[in-house]
Amino acid sequence: MPDDDLTDDAMLRRVDWGDADLSGRRARLVDVEECHLTGTTLAGSELDKLSMSDTLLTRCDLANVLLRDAAFNRVVLTGCRLTGATWIEPTLRHVAMVDCLADMSSLRFASSLALEFRDCRFQRADFGSADLRGARFERCDLSGADFSSVRAAKAVFVDCTWEGVRGIASLAGATVANASPIDVFAFTGGMAGALGITMADPADVPPAPDNE
Repeated sequence: MPDDDLTDDAMLRRVDWGDADLSGRRARLVDVEECHLTGTTLAGSELDKLSMSDTLLTRCDLANVLLRDAAFNRVVLTGCRLTGATWIEPTLRHVAMVDCLADMSSLRFASSLALEFRDCRFQRADFGSADLRGARFERCDLSGADFSSVRAAKAVFVDCTWEGVRGIASLAGATVANASPIDVFAFTGGMAGALGITMADPADVPPAPDNE
């Protein structure tokens, strides 16, 4: 810094940012390749057509970042904060998020290949109309997340939290595995609600009318 910065048409290769402040940036056509960002903040930045490849982000702050038409290829985010981040129609190839906080984030209309989320929190996140085919979610908190109109064939969800999830019927073709009976019930209840089925206790069901 300041030569290595997120500016229009910047081409950044093999840059190592440590505790850098890149917040509030406004730029387009930024190319980031073979870089490592550690403890770096990009909070509130707006980037159009960001291209990022072979890059690691560790404990970075991407809260309220707005990305339009971003392309990520072979990128790993570990321990990052993405609260309120909005990624509009991103292309994600071989991307992993590990131990990230992404409440109220948005990946609407995302296109993906080999997408993996582990130990992440996606409370009230919006995956609407995203292509999640083959994606893998492990031990993620999906409470209140929206999966409306997603494509999820061959996606795998392992020990995730399902309370209040919307659009759950769009997960056709996915595999859901939960060891916790509470999470199994939450998923089953959500699916029943999506199909218009009311689940009740037998004691709450009124007796059949007496026709005699």
